[in-house]
Amino acid sequence: MSLSLIFRLSAGYIGIWVLMMAFLPSMVASDALGVDLTTPLKAQMQITALTALTVAIFNWTVTMWATENMAKFGRVAAYVWAAFALLNVYFLADGVMLATAQNYSSPVIMGAFAVLFFMKSND
Repeated sequence: MSLSLIFRLSAGYIGIWVLMMAFLPSMVASDALGVDLTTPLKAQMQITALTALTVAIFNWTVTMWATENMAKFGRVAAYVWAAFALLNVYFLADGVMLATAQNYSSPVIMGAFAVLFFMKSND
């Protein structure tokens, strides 16, 4: 598995969350957090979706414009994915997020991306 493929896969994973936050915000609010969707929460999810879309675009395009320095971007991505995984674990442990299969699988996927980025960036 190449580093560029890992960047593209991570962009796709982020894209799934962008689509869910943009088009199914009530599902995300109820399934992930166990709360009703309010207007302020919907607005925050739209802002977060736009931010995540930006990150997804960077992950998708870094393979085109940073070929010589892709390993450096990969190491940064490893730390970012690890931080997201740890934050999700914290939210699960603290009860902020519901203890569902979806919420348990997210930090596992994020942690896997962190490991893959780290390993492939140091080849």
